[in-house]
Amino acid sequence: MRPMATITLSALVMSLVQLTACDPVHDDAIAALGPEAPGVRQGPLHRPGQPCLLCHDGAIGDPQRFTVAGTVYETAGELVAAAGTTVVLTDAKGTGTQLTTNAAGNFYATPGQYDPTFPIQVVVQAPGRPAVRMQTLIAGNGTVEPNGGCASCHFDPAGSDSPGHVCLALDDGGTPP
Repeated sequence: MRPMATITLSALVMSLVQLTACDPVHDDAIAALGPEAPGVRQGPLHRPGQPCLLCHDGAIGDPQRFTVAGTVYETAGELVAAAGTTVVLTDAKGTGTQLTTNAAGNFYATPGQYDPTFPIQVVVQAPGRPAVRMQTLIAGNGTVEPNGGCASCHFDPAGSDSPGHVCLALDDGGTPP
């Protein structure tokens, strides 16, 4: 092989290695999620309440990228999926979409379905229940926080770092603020 071809081939191989190199922080965050629930295959019903966009970030193409994703529960204490709940999203430009939670309480949108400009107004509505209204955060530096993953803020335990999971009713029967 000619020296120039060897250098070019070496540069190409190194570029490919860099492109496929792992991000140890990202990999550790995914590993911290633990294994899949027994008997639940990867797909729309898996990992309710976990940070969907951690894996569905489009970095490697599979799994597919989600622009928004989350899980809705019936109550805060008993993590029972709120299947069939409507999640209405309206972005900063007034563009909106309506999603419905699946049997696991999960909802999500891909870029082709909804590619919002943050922040997003969120209304969670189930038949016969008061609507739960929220807005995504804006980063402290004045820029919009472009993360449509609800579990990045809504996780257990509820406290100063999180309002807890998104739910239709509080354990005492009241509605979330």
